[in-house]
Amino acid sequence: MDRLIFQKPKSYYAERKAVFTAEEIVNQPVLWKEMGKALLERKEEIAGFMEEILAIDHIRILFTGAGSSAFIGETMQYMMANELGLHVENIHTTDIVSAPDSTLLNMPTLLISCARSGESPESMAAIRFARKRITNLYQVIIVCDNNSSLAKMGREMEHTLVLDMPAASCDRGFAMTSSVSCMSLASWCIFHFKEIEEYVNFVGLYADSLAKEMDSIAESAERIAQNDYRRLIWLGSGALKGLAREACIKSMELTNGYVHAGYDAPAGFRHGPKTVINEKTMTIHFISNQNYTAQYDLDFVKELIGEKHDNLIVTVKENRLKNEVTGGDYEVGYEIPSEAGKGSEMGAYLKCLVFSQLLSFMKSLECGLNTDNPCPKGEVNRVVQGVSIYEI
Repeated sequence: MDRLIFQKPKSYYAERKAVFTAEEIVNQPVLWKEMGKALLERKEEIAGFMEEILAIDHIRILFTGAGSSAFIGETMQYMMANELGLHVENIHTTDIVSAPDSTLLNMPTLLISCARSGESPESMAAIRFARKRITNLYQVIIVCDNNSSLAKMGREMEHTLVLDMPAASCDRGFAMTSSVSCMSLASWCIFHFKEIEEYVNFVGLYADSLAKEMDSIAESAERIAQNDYRRLIWLGSGALKGLAREACIKSMELTNGYVHAGYDAPAGFRHGPKTVINEKTMTIHFISNQNYTAQYDLDFVKELIGEKHDNLIVTVKENRLKNEVTGGDYEVGYEIPSEAGKGSEMGAYLKCLVFSQLLSFMKSLECGLNTDNPCPKGEVNRVVQGVSIYEI
């Protein structure tokens, strides 16, 4: 019997050259549990490494990556500040390589590199440059291909912890989907190394919750994707602002640029960027699960609804906030398990992340594209090509 994915047979996606992306989105709950189990098998090693490094006075904590891998850090810098009071920075590998004098400081540094393929030239160059510029360098490398050049490089270096994600998270499709969610959850768990068993349990609760809601979220995404929008603005505050940037790139990648997307925080969008709204614009509002922050998100949605013409407005929020705003075009609701990571933005991040993946996926199908390879002429590639690295 043909397996159903989002209420359609696998053959439906095969005909549209979209099987890899469909499976990689729907299988995320399984991969999260697999990732959590792998972390527990190394919990003593992780705890020993993280405890020693974070005890160093004035250590700089720096996330890096390229593309979607970099946007993980943009979320983590907010999340780790909120949950642990840690000052975390995020600088893309592309910025480190192109401006090392401005990004690499000779001070004790924990460099956390996230990578799907582990073959991007900037990922390896950023580490080489950091080793040249930083005397006391410590590293965590989170990578989805444990046979990659990056993983092998990391295993040969001292003061370096290499964390392999589940093999299936090294997405075969063009867009990063399961790779992003697995690396984000791994990042979250290792910073909670003192309670890693509890946090891996939270991962399992998130996985079970998403598995129950996956089809309903996909149904909403498919319905929204049937609209004719050419401009798409993703809006989120705090940790969800980093997610808005990830959603932005997913929309453009999977539609091969047919949809031109942007991102911002709602409060910042008022200050000029709001002029982009016209009759072909859709704004998608990730409503924070942090009560204080949600006030700003909801105020801005209400403002746009009050000014609405032919533009489309979508809210994505917890079901408990269902009645906080009315008058938009679409509402996408979800649950966060009450016992999982109380006070954390991770539950909202994961549900909104998967919605953004599904909307981008459904819009790609709506456009009739080869979703697993939406840029067949090769101007943009799954692993970046054509990069020259100028050694320092």
